[in-house]
Amino acid sequence: MKKFAIRRMYSYFETTTQEVEDCTFDKKLELLDEELKILLAKYGLKFISHDIRFIALEKMSAKKCDNCDNLMINRDKNPTRFNKDNFWIDLDTDYNFVIFDGGNYEDKELCMECLPIEHRWGYFS
Repeated sequence: MKKFAIRRMYSYFETTTQEVEDCTFDKKLELLDEELKILLAKYGLKFISHDIRFIALEKMSAKKCDNCDNLMINRDKNPTRFNKDNFWIDLDTDYNFVIFDGGNYEDKELCMECLPIEHRWGYFS
């Protein structure tokens, strides 16, 4: 039986409101897309689409873990995660393994994988 194997890839870059408004990254991302299409074709894969979400770091309490640089939402500051509006609903479902839960511990903001087990948002809690 034939099947389609669909593979997702996630990446991120840091930017500012001004860079978004000025479309600074558009040309770089267009060039990246062209290179990705060529690379995927080399392995018999077809590029279908991509999606970019801009997450307001302060508003969402999003940051990189102080220990390992995983992307995370500090649930001690934002216990509800994303706001569940249509724009963010997939970030609470499809993206929750890309943007980890996290919290405060000993003056650091740590993702769920770096928090100790006994912490409320620790991975094995």
